[in-house]
Amino acid sequence: MKISLYLIPLIFFVACEEKAKPSVIIHSDLKRPISCMKLNKLGGDKELLSSLEKLYDFNQSCPLTLTLSSKKDIVCNSTNNMMSKNMGKFPKSFVKLEIRKGIKVEYSYYVDLYSNVDEDDVKEGFERLKKDLLMKKN
Repeated sequence: MKISLYLIPLIFFVACEEKAKPSVIIHSDLKRPISCMKLNKLGGDKELLSSLEKLYDFNQSCPLTLTLSSKKDIVCNSTNNMMSKNMGKFPKSFVKLEIRKGIKVEYSYYVDLYSNVDEDDVKEGFERLKKDLLMKKN
């Protein structure tokens, strides 16, 4: 009986955990599959950029630039988000991968995360990017 009292809250928390769904935007003019990307190393988290460099052979002469944006430990003091924050559904971090040609956004991957962003989150986003842009469509 005591064991079931401990298991019920555990089951409740495990069952209610949601995986955030990414938002992906692909410009209709982008020719796929793309043949190359260069990595914008300015302003990003050095550790996360390093993990990206291990996943792909970036070409610095490519016209398409991949930019990684992320933020950890998001705190919102706005009263507009009070209900979301109190219900535990307020994101703690985000990851955004954008591919640009010049200033034009060709591809965007964005996901809110309920824990701090780590290398696995960046890898998951890059795997989606590879599926969307680097693999041939049938």
